[in-house]
Amino acid sequence: MFDTYGKSIVAALYAVAVIAVPPFSGDHHVDPSEGIAIAIAVCTAILTYIAPLVPPARWVKSAVGAVLAGLQVAATAIVGGVDGNDWMLIAAAAIGALGIAIAPATSANGVSAASTTR
Repeated sequence: MFDTYGKSIVAALYAVAVIAVPPFSGDHHVDPSEGIAIAIAVCTAILTYIAPLVPPARWVKSAVGAVLAGLQVAATAIVGGVDGNDWMLIAAAAIGALGIAIAPATSANGVSAASTTR
């Protein structure tokens, strides 16, 4: 299952991690900047799942994860400023993007995220 849905599983775990940070850190409630972070993380999970793998662009799922991780960091820095709790969100975004990039995936059409050239 991980060989087929690895990128999507990593993206979903990233979303769960981002959702778990606000209630257990800082003031223990979700403020607007944390709400934006949660929305971006959920979009990362959904878009990583629905993005197709096609032969000329096997990198699409990784690109979706990287772009949205960058947006996560930018939104965190711009909307609420960076404090101690935000470093957890930034770290989760970086780890999520790296995890999505290295995780395996295979689309229904049989195209794998792994390169065919060696």
